[in-house]
Amino acid sequence: MRKSSIYAYFLLVFFSLNATTSVLPQSVDTAIQRKPLLEVLIDLNKSKGVYFLFSQQPLGKVLVDPPILTTNMPVEKILNQVLKNTGLYFKKVDDRTFVILSRRLPDKNNAGDPPPGVTSPPDEIPMVDSAILANNNIRGRVIASDGKTLPGVSVSIKHTHKGTVTDLEGLFEIHAVKGDTLLFSFVGYKLRQLPAGEAGRGWVILTPSDQPLTEVLVTALGIKRQERSLGFSATEVDGSRLAMSREPNLGNALVGQVAGLSVAVNATGPYGSSRVLIRGNASLSGNNQPLYVIDGVPYDNTSQGYSGTYGGPDLGDGLSNINTDDIESVLVLKGVAASALYGYRGGNGAILITTKSGSKTRGIGIQVNNNFTANTIVDERDYQYEYGQGVSGVKPTNRQLAEVAPYFSWGAKLDGSRAVNFLGDTVPYLPIKNNFRHFFQTGLTNQSSVALTGANNKGHFRLGLSNLLLNTIIPNSTMRQQGINFNSTYSVTSRLQMELTADYVFEHVNNRASISDNAGNIIAPLLYLPTSFDVRWLKNRTNPDGTERLAGTIDNFFENPYYIAYEYINKTDRNRITGGLTLKYNLLDWLYLQGQVSRDGYIFNVTNIVPSGVEYTRSDGIHGGNLTQYEVNYHEMNSSFMIGMHKGSPTDWNFSANIGGNQQDNVVDVSGVGAVPYSSNRAAGPFLVAGNYNSSNIVTKPYSSFYRHYRVNSLYGSADLAYKNYLFFNLTARNDWFSTLNINTDHYLYPSFSGSFVFSEALRLPAWISLGKFRASYAASSNGTEPYQNVLTYGLASYTISGQPLAYIATSDLVPLIPNASLRPVSIAEKELGLIMQFLHGRLGFDLTYYNKETTNDIVRITVSPTSGYFELIRNIGKIRNRGIELLVTGAPVKTRAFSWNMSFNVAVNNNKVLDIGGAQSIVINGAYPRWGSEVSISNVVGLPYGQIMGYAYKRDGNGNIIYSDGISNSTPAGEPEQTGVVPLGSTVYKQTGGFTNEWHYRNLSLSVLMDFKYGAKLYSGTNLLLYQYGLQKKTLEGRVGGYVGKGVTADGKPNTIAVPAQQYFQDIAARGTDHIAEEFVYDASFVKLRSVVLTYNFPASLLKKSFVKGAAFSLVGRNLATLVKHTPNIDPESSINNTNGQGLELSGYPPVRSWGFNLNLKF
Repeated sequence: MRKSSIYAYFLLVFFSLNATTSVLPQSVDTAIQRKPLLEVLIDLNKSKGVYFLFSQQPLGKVLVDPPILTTNMPVEKILNQVLKNTGLYFKKVDDRTFVILSRRLPDKNNAGDPPPGVTSPPDEIPMVDSAILANNNIRGRVIASDGKTLPGVSVSIKHTHKGTVTDLEGLFEIHAVKGDTLLFSFVGYKLRQLPAGEAGRGWVILTPSDQPLTEVLVTALGIKRQERSLGFSATEVDGSRLAMSREPNLGNALVGQVAGLSVAVNATGPYGSSRVLIRGNASLSGNNQPLYVIDGVPYDNTSQGYSGTYGGPDLGDGLSNINTDDIESVLVLKGVAASALYGYRGGNGAILITTKSGSKTRGIGIQVNNNFTANTIVDERDYQYEYGQGVSGVKPTNRQLAEVAPYFSWGAKLDGSRAVNFLGDTVPYLPIKNNFRHFFQTGLTNQSSVALTGANNKGHFRLGLSNLLLNTIIPNSTMRQQGINFNSTYSVTSRLQMELTADYVFEHVNNRASISDNAGNIIAPLLYLPTSFDVRWLKNRTNPDGTERLAGTIDNFFENPYYIAYEYINKTDRNRITGGLTLKYNLLDWLYLQGQVSRDGYIFNVTNIVPSGVEYTRSDGIHGGNLTQYEVNYHEMNSSFMIGMHKGSPTDWNFSANIGGNQQDNVVDVSGVGAVPYSSNRAAGPFLVAGNYNSSNIVTKPYSSFYRHYRVNSLYGSADLAYKNYLFFNLTARNDWFSTLNINTDHYLYPSFSGSFVFSEALRLPAWISLGKFRASYAASSNGTEPYQNVLTYGLASYTISGQPLAYIATSDLVPLIPNASLRPVSIAEKELGLIMQFLHGRLGFDLTYYNKETTNDIVRITVSPTSGYFELIRNIGKIRNRGIELLVTGAPVKTRAFSWNMSFNVAVNNNKVLDIGGAQSIVINGAYPRWGSEVSISNVVGLPYGQIMGYAYKRDGNGNIIYSDGISNSTPAGEPEQTGVVPLGSTVYKQTGGFTNEWHYRNLSLSVLMDFKYGAKLYSGTNLLLYQYGLQKKTLEGRVGGYVGKGVTADGKPNTIAVPAQQYFQDIAARGTDHIAEEFVYDASFVKLRSVVLTYNFPASLLKKSFVKGAAFSLVGRNLATLVKHTPNIDPESSINNTNGQGLELSGYPPVRSWGFNLNLKF
C-alpha cells in the first residue's frame, strides 16, 4: 500500500504537575451527555498522564460517552468504555502512548492513509483550530515526535531574511502571508517545510535526523554545539555505562572508556584518590590533571593527602564525592582547543559532568536504584614456601630466636618438625599460606539512590537522594556517604529561564589504610610475616600492661595488624556543597543575556590518633601515643555573564557568537594541631593518661595554620560560522588576569581556532561511505600558577636565641625559595588533526586523531647552594612535548530485530619528551623518592620521556654480561654485582593505553564486557625489594644450599665462580647494604585486564502492565575480575602509592579487590 501521512497530534504534551483529576466517577443512573472524543482524552491526559495520537484528524470530533471510573482503573479499560460502539479502537504504543484508529476503510480522499495500527511519527500537521491571526501573524508550537517541546528551533520564511526562534515552551510567532513557506530547522532533526497557513494550525512535529553526528553536545562554558561542527576531539560517555559496574571513585570508573584518557588506579583503597591524564603530562612538576566541571560549576579535585616516602593514608580526592546514579553523561574534552574557553585551566583538557535533570520526564516519576557488591581480595603473592622463619638457615627453637626473626624466612627447610613461636608455644614447622584469608574479610558495598522527577510546560526538575555504605576488606575500616542532588530548569516568563543545581555530600571514613612505609600500615605485616608464621597468633593484640603486642623485638615499626585495626583512630569527615544559579533572558529571538553564580566548597576534618600503647612513641617507656587534628576549609566562587547570539540567514550561512566574563575567587584555609599539612610540626604527644585521646591530655600541642587566597578575572569570546551544515569554523579567545602575578605580567591571552568539514555531504562518494569528516584545530592555554611564588615572606621559629625569636624564610611547602617577581603562567600550545569515517550505514567506523602539544615556560624549581640561605630558585624554564595518535573503532557485526552485537575498540599512543630544564640535565619530580634505595628517584631527564626511574643498574661488559666483584679491585664484596652510577631505568608513564568493549543484546537481555590495557611503563617495586630482604621472594631460593653464584663475569672477563651466602647476597642488593641494585626491582608494568562484566535483564512492559512499576531492570555486575597479562611478581601492576606526578613507586600498597554483585533499577 502506498505510504502516506498520518493525521496525528499529542494532547497536552506538557501539563501541570499538580493537575487534579477532571474525569469524575459517574453514577450509572445519571443522564450522561456525550462529548467530543478530544475532550475526554484531554481529561484522561490530566488524570492519568497518558498521551494520544489520531490516525485520522476528524476522529477527535466523534461524540462518545464519558467513562464510568473505578479506583485505579487501567487506561485500557477506560478506552474500551469510551470507544464502545463508535467504530473506533486503540493501539498501545507504550505505557503512556496510545493511537486512536478507525475500523472503517479510508475513503478515496484518504487512500494513502496507513492501515489501523500504524504508530510511526506524523509527517504532516493536523488541521485543527486556526492560529492565523488577523494581522497575518502565524503562531504555533514546535515539538519533537516523542512529545518533547523544542526551544530554539529556527523558523524562517523561505527565500527571505525574515525569521525567528521558538521560545522555551516551543512557541513561535512570525509575520507571514498566504503563499509563504516556513522552514523549521533544529540541530539533530530533519528540516521541515510547511505552507504558512498550515503551520498555524496545530503543532509542528519534527522527527529526528538520520544523518550521523547530529547529536548536540554541551561544550566549554555550557555552549551547545552540534557534534558535526566540532573541530576538536571530544568523547561522551553515557552515565549508564558508569552506574552498573561502578567504582567509589568516578575517575577509576573511566578506565578504558576513552581513547587518550589514562587513569592510574592506585593501590590506595576504595576511598583513595585517582589520577587522570589526558594526552600525557604537560608540566614537569605542576598540575597535570584535567579540569572538572559539574553542571557548569568548576569542581575541585585536590587530593587531601597522599603517601610520600615514609607512607601514610591517602585521604581521597573530590571524585569520590560524585554519585554515578546522578550522572547523565560525561564529556571528555581532550584537546586544548576543546577546553580553551576555560583559559589557564584548560591546558590539561576538561571533563564535563552533566547530572540528570528530569527533562525526559512526563509528569511525576520516581526511580529507585540499588547496587550491591561483595568485594574479595586478589592475592597476588607467589612466595617460596620451602624455607620458614629464622635466619642463617636456622629455625627458631626458643622464644628468643623467634623474637629476633619476626619477619625473616631465612630459616631451615619446612619439614613439619617442632619449632617455637614468639609466644613461646611449640608449633609445627610448616608453611602457612592462608594469612590473607585469615585476616582480611569480604568487603561489602551497598549504594542506594532514589530520585523524584517532574516536568510540565514551565520546566522540569530532579531531586536525588543517595546513601553509600562501604565495609572494606580490612576489619573496622568503613566509609559512609550520603548525598542530595537537585537539578531544575524553570521558565519564569516566556523569555526568562532559570536553572538551579545543587549537590550536597556528607562523607565519613573510619580507619583508612596507611600504605608504604608508614608504621600504621596494616597491610605490611600480612605481606612480610614469615612463611611459617600464623597471623592469628597476633589476635590477642595487647600485652598485660596495655601496650601493643609485637611479633618480635628488633623492629617496633612493624606493628600488629589487629592492633592497628582496632586501636588506631583515623577518621575523616567531609561536608561538601556544589551548586549554581543561572538566569538566561532572551532579549530578542536571536539574542540572549545570561548570568551565573556558582560555588564549590567543602570542610574536611581529619583526626589521626596513634594509641598510647604503640612502642615507638613511648620514648620514656611510660607515656606514648600522639594526635594530629586539623580542618581544611576550601571554597571557590565564580560569577559570570554571557551575551549570546545566533543569526540565521536565508542563504547557506549561519553565524553565532558569545562574549562574556568571569571572576574566580579561591580560598583555602588549613589549621589544626600536630602534623598539619603545610607545616613542619610533628604529631602532638605523648598522652599523659593512656587511653584518654584528646588534646587536653597533651602538654605540648603545636598549632599551625595556612591561608591561601587568589583571584582570576577573565573576558572571553567565541564565534561560529557554518556553511550548508557541512563546513564549520570556530574562533575563541580568553584573557585571564591573575592576582598571583606581578601587575606588569599578570594577564595572558589564550586563543583557539578550529574547523570541520563534513566532506561526505559536499562530495559525491560511494554509497558504502556513510560519513566523512575532517577536523583541525590550534589552541593555546595554560595550567596557571600557585599563589605567593613571587613574594618573599618570613616566619618566626618556635625557639629563641639569646632571648630573641629567630626568623626564617617561610614558603608554603617549607622549602626556602628565591621568589621570582617576573613569574608567568605555563604556556601550552597544541595542534590537532582528525578524521572520522563511517561505512555501511554506520555499521563500521573509526575516529582517528593526531596531536602535537608543546609546553614552554614551565615553572621549575632549580636547586641552589644552601649557603645562600635558600634551597631553590623558581623560574619559567621548562619545556616538554607530547605527540600522539588516538584511534576509536566502532562496529556492529550483527544487527537483527532480536539480536545485536556492538563493539568499540580504542587505543592511544603518547610519545613524550622532556626538551629543556633551563640547562639542568634532570630534576626530581615533587620529592618522589622511595623508602628503600637511597639513590633512587623519579626524575625528569632532558631528552627522555617523562618520569624516569633513576638508580643503580648492573654494571655490564661489552657483551652485556653482569660484572661481579672479585673483592679486590673495588669495595663491593666478592661475588656480588658491581653497580653503575645513577642511570635512567625507564619511564613510569604508560605509552600505550586502550580499551575494548563488547555489547550483546538479545531481546530483553544484554551483556557488556570491558577489557583494558596499558603498555610501555616501568614500576619500581619496594614490595619485591623487601621480599628479597626477608627471604620470601621465590628467587631467594637460589643458593640456599652452597651459596649463590651470580651468572656473569668478573672484571677480568672470566666467568664468576664466587659463591656468596644467599641471605647476604639478596639482602645486600635489596635493602641492607650499600650494594643496592635498583635495576633488580624495576619491572615492566604493562598489563591486560578484564575490567568489568554486566549482564542485564530488562523486564518487558507486558509483565509490568498490571503493576504500578513502569520499568524494571536487574543486572549481575563484576568489576576488576581478572588480570590476563602482567609482568610484576607478587603485586598488581597498578600499584603506585599516590596520585602525584611521581608515579611508578610501589611499596606495601592496598591489595587489589575483585567485586561481584547486582544492580536493581525500578521506575514508577
